[in-house]
Amino acid sequence: MTVHAMLAATAKRSPAAIALTHLGRNHTYAEIAAGSDRTAAALRGLGVGRGDRVALLAENGIEYVTGFFGILKAGACCVALNHTNKPLTHQALLRDSGAVGLIAQSGQARALPEFAADCPDLRFAVLDRSDPRWELPAGLRLVDRAAAEAAARVFAPDSPDFPDAAGDDDLAAILYTSGSTGRPRGVTLTHGNLLANTRQILDYLPLKADDSVLVVLPFYYSFGNSLLLTHVERGARLVVDNRFAYPQRVLETLEAEKCTGFSGVPSHFAILAARTDFLQREHPHLRYLTQAGGAMSPALTSRIREAMPERIDIYVMYGQTEASARLSWLPPDSLREKLGSIGLAIPGVELLVKRPDGGECEIDEVGEIVASGPNIMRGYWNDPEETAKVLHADGLHTGDLARRDADGFIFIVDRVKNMIKSGAHRVSSKEVEETILELDGVVEACVIGVPDEMLGEAIEAWLVRSEKAPQQREILRHCAARLAAFKIPRVLHFVDALPKNSFGKVLKDELRGRSSRPGTGR
Repeated sequence: MTVHAMLAATAKRSPAAIALTHLGRNHTYAEIAAGSDRTAAALRGLGVGRGDRVALLAENGIEYVTGFFGILKAGACCVALNHTNKPLTHQALLRDSGAVGLIAQSGQARALPEFAADCPDLRFAVLDRSDPRWELPAGLRLVDRAAAEAAARVFAPDSPDFPDAAGDDDLAAILYTSGSTGRPRGVTLTHGNLLANTRQILDYLPLKADDSVLVVLPFYYSFGNSLLLTHVERGARLVVDNRFAYPQRVLETLEAEKCTGFSGVPSHFAILAARTDFLQREHPHLRYLTQAGGAMSPALTSRIREAMPERIDIYVMYGQTEASARLSWLPPDSLREKLGSIGLAIPGVELLVKRPDGGECEIDEVGEIVASGPNIMRGYWNDPEETAKVLHADGLHTGDLARRDADGFIFIVDRVKNMIKSGAHRVSSKEVEETILELDGVVEACVIGVPDEMLGEAIEAWLVRSEKAPQQREILRHCAARLAAFKIPRVLHFVDALPKNSFGKVLKDELRGRSSRPGTGR
């Protein structure tokens, strides 16, 4: 079975069910399937074949969904581009992936002449609208998407005449990592990887056909992609709202569309809790919340749990793009007892906590999480050296330090790369962040190590506060009461917002670059 066959099966089973709601319009599964068939036929007409890479540059919406499934149905691999990236990044990823074509919304392709230059493999760009003033590289063909799809011969989804050559071991997607600590790396995921993880998630998350999730996560991000695939498999509804810069409006959509689910990364929940009435609402239709994409502080998790009606389940989850999305989950009924834990391995995945020598750690001993299962990536595209660093005989070495308690629940200590070496000590930035976030009025906190002649690295904290937030002296007093002296930040920086990528993750490298600016010292 392939990912696009999953869509075809759902469309055949429930053709009139609503698959996608966006900008006030509903799109059925039959409409999504037919649109992806037309896209696939148009791509085949442009010479796309099995194993080719086709890039997709679009915001969440009907164009993205039909483009994604259409690329797969043509037998190709989707290179999902982040539409918030700069033109030079688009160019670098098009060149790295060797994409032969690009499907893009005109609004996202305004810089097409700039980023399509020096991409020798790129043969065509399929757009909903082009600009006649563009001066494009020689050999690059512009194609009107509507005209190409109308002219293409479309076969029935289950017709043997349709050239569906892809199998479960073929590449389905190249998802580029955020590049927050270096150049982006292309995570290669097969149809088998994505289908396995979709089924693994649905083994613990009880989605039903009548569920509808509010989607603020981009589909080109592994968490967003997993929302797309799990809901398509169940025949459920995706309600897209791309306006999280206005979080109160997003809440209005959640209520107006009677969404039963909401999924976000920690910064989404921090912003909703601090800047909207999210915690005060009754949420009569909401059935569950899911959180992944980084560790959410126990203090914020507790606030949300205590504010939400008990009938709303809260799923704390952990994963990586290299694992198709998901590796562990914390059962909702264990949330209070195991606060701060990422839970247990999802069905079909083995998670071990290992020492550097490969031995398995004892209870509460800190080591690296190593994951194995059918959802683990094939490797990084065109990068065997980086692949060899993380894919070993025993599985995926995640780069996350953790401990396992006596009941088998895993607690992350920090990312290996975020551990701060201060003097003779190793300090978990996560521990310091969580301590500061215990204070009411601290919306977000990011702790980093910066170069220091005496200590090697000194600890600095960057904080976003609300109007009722404590002042510097209170924050440092709170830290002193809970942390060893060598873990207390040397400098506090108060800012209106932390720099983040489009996945909602804080860009620690950017903060390190700013650290020479004066902070609020002790």
